Amino acid sequence: MNLHRMELVLKVAEFRSFTKAAEALKIPQPSLSQSILSLERELGTQLFNRTSNPISLTRAGKIYASKAKVIFDAINDLKSDISEISGVKNDKIRIGFSQNGYNLLPSLLPMFCKKFKDSDLQITQFSSALSIREMLLQGDLDVGMLILPIDMSGLDGVKILTQKTYVALSSTHPLSLEFKNESVPKIDISRLKEERFILPNQSLRSAEQIDAFFAAAGFAPKVLCRTETFDIANAIVASGAGACFSIPQMIKEDKASRIKLFDVGARELDNTLIIAYKKGKRLNHLAQAFIKTARKISNEI
Repeated sequence: MNLHRMELVLKVAEFRSFTKAAEALKIPQPSLSQSILSLERELGTQLFNRTSNPISLTRAGKIYASKAKVIFDAINDLKSDISEISGVKNDKIRIGFSQNGYNLLPSLLPMFCKKFKDSDLQITQFSSALSIREMLLQGDLDVGMLILPIDMSGLDGVKILTQKTYVALSSTHPLSLEFKNESVPKIDISRLKEERFILPNQSLRSAEQIDAFFAAAGFAPKVLCRTETFDIANAIVASGAGACFSIPQMIKEDKASRIKLFDVGARELDNTLIIAYKKGKRLNHLAQAFIKTARKISNEI
């Protein structure tokens, strides 16, 4: 198989015209037509219906074009990966994350660090997204993982994934037993009016959002305690005490069987994870590669 002739077929299929394809490729139209005729003789079948206007792919042509596209996509990916590696050897990146990146990081960081082991990687965990935002604005971080909504003044960002927020209860809670045959039952938050909640510390951005959610529901929650991490809140719920807001990706495997999630319609609490950077900052090859890797991993979650 000849990559050049594959490219010719794809270009003719794109423009549905030998003349327009030849113009785009900057080659003589007779030369293009002759190359494809030669390919068709080699394959023993026609790739194009030349009697239709505009021309179209035959069944064999569609199969050939689809396989050729896969090959060219793979070649482009290979070139991109090689370009990344050769372009980042002398690059440096400073990455900031808090608990909002936990579900992504176990896959993302090992893959990224292995691929770019010869680069200067500085990865720091922070207690809050607000600290990351401040460090980005001061230029002390190149990229940081943030959760929307957050004040993005002076920042740009790339969306990585959106995570739905639920209320977590112990699997032995009366409501869990009532809805034991439903995977993620929908309930009104008013049914939890007497429940004690494990809520985020008041210093965290999510605390204000949760307060607004309860205010809209018409009652203030009873507070069991406050914490900075999903891990602690989920652990308390798994032990049989209280309720918390959580997302499935934050529930550790050893606690999943002891927690049941409920949909209370809290869409305003859903988490959109972004990788942010200072507005106007030109990202180096390494930062661009980090974003690309994060998006690839998020598609697999």
